[in-house]
Amino acid sequence: MINETPDPKPEEIPEEPLPSPLRCWSGTAVASSMSFAAFLVTRKVITNFASTPPTGNDLALRIAITVRTLVVGVLTMATGVFGLIALGLLLLGVKSLLESLKNPESEEAS
Repeated sequence: MINETPDPKPEEIPEEPLPSPLRCWSGTAVASSMSFAAFLVTRKVITNFASTPPTGNDLALRIAITVRTLVVGVLTMATGVFGLIALGLLLLGVKSLLESLKNPESEEAS
């Protein structure tokens, strides 16, 4: 006989309250400044790459082009990710503000 034990019931996870709007918007400021800094670095790197073409034999050219593409891609991705994080935190702050305005008694209980 196979000893079959019943599946344990999943534990109830208590719902956490939303962070305060000020905390969300301070995170928005940090993420947007990081996004802007990554944008400036990306623009500078692209300008530098465009002004100095790679030199060397065929293999060296291919490697240089691949590395340049990867560097620009990673910097562009960092700019986009930090920008999306800033947007998400901004919207979370708005949602948190609306929730606190809709349910003022839940804030007083905390």
